[in-house]
Amino acid sequence: MPDLALLLAALAVLLAMARCFGWVFTRAGQPAVLGEITCGLVVGLALQAGPGLPGRVDTTLDALAQLGLILFLFGVGARLAPSMTAARITAAFVPALGATVVPVVLGTLLALWLAARHAPAGVTPFVLFAAAAMAVTAFPVLARILSERRMLDDDRGRCALTAAALTDATAWAALAVVASVHSGTQGWTLLLAVPFLAGLLVLARPWFGRAVDRLSGPTAVVTMVALACAGAATTDAIGLHSAIGAFLIGMAAGRPVSRHDPAALIAPAASLLVPLYFVLIGRKVDLGGLDAALMTETLAIIVVAVVAKGGGAYLGARLAGQPPRPAAVFATLMNTRGVTELVFLSIGLGLGVIDSAFYTAMVAMALVTTAMTGPLLNHLERDKVTRDA
Repeated sequence: MPDLALLLAALAVLLAMARCFGWVFTRAGQPAVLGEITCGLVVGLALQAGPGLPGRVDTTLDALAQLGLILFLFGVGARLAPSMTAARITAAFVPALGATVVPVVLGTLLALWLAARHAPAGVTPFVLFAAAAMAVTAFPVLARILSERRMLDDDRGRCALTAAALTDATAWAALAVVASVHSGTQGWTLLLAVPFLAGLLVLARPWFGRAVDRLSGPTAVVTMVALACAGAATTDAIGLHSAIGAFLIGMAAGRPVSRHDPAALIAPAASLLVPLYFVLIGRKVDLGGLDAALMTETLAIIVVAVVAKGGGAYLGARLAGQPPRPAAVFATLMNTRGVTELVFLSIGLGLGVIDSAFYTAMVAMALVTTAMTGPLLNHLERDKVTRDA
């Protein structure tokens, strides 16, 4: 079969399977991304048992998945931007501090223990990456959960969204540092950072938003896709990951009120391709490497992740004056890792700062913490209703 026909057939099968798995998991009360990762595990096992895909087809599929990631992270950045107002940052600062500092500290200690087995590029980049990964909160999944539960407009929802924005911005900044240190960026490529930073300042100006509002819908979509790709290409050329550029461009272009919401404009294209990225993430999980030692490490990672993120967020919320139950709801929401953690991990694996065994263990942690969010919130809300009655 010609490569093009094989590529289109593979694309049709993978997108359809991702949609079916996502629908099944959604019906079971879980985020669709859990179904898409499971789909990737099934596809990976099937390809290992069969002849697999030709190299050129596999490369093209990966490129399409990377485009989906770039558009997705542009949308994440655009959604985060309206949450970064002075009033919201002030109200969410202490809770966010607890949800960031405690995971980073405990994550550092855990990483020092694991570095002997899982640090292919050295202890320092591994520890920095693992500590930052422990602090991640899945902003897109969190926003979706809050929307489904009609919590976006109450104080708990706004506080959780802003705190997630702060912790994720800190984690992405740490990832950029790890990427630049590990990649050994060439001096001349740093010159590209000057027009890139200048471009961010231009996009953040109010007149740019007004100019976009005067565009037609299709032209505005093309403009946002072009900006996301240009930002991704620039940071990739500098030696950072392309996803970082797309995220920063989204942050600069995001507007609280706009005729053309950048996140909404790009959402159809991103939602089409990003499931392919998560299927490929599942395909990279190496279940054959699971042994007693790795299973023990995976359990330790899950326990530390839940205690650090949930405990730190609860402590921060209590220090900020929240009553015990709202603080518990906040801690449960912040414990959601979801897609952001998975993207974070795949970038670390691509950079070579973590090995495939640690990647597998962290993916398991991300799936467990995401899956437990819905039942925990149901439990807290049910208790509230019972007590109120």
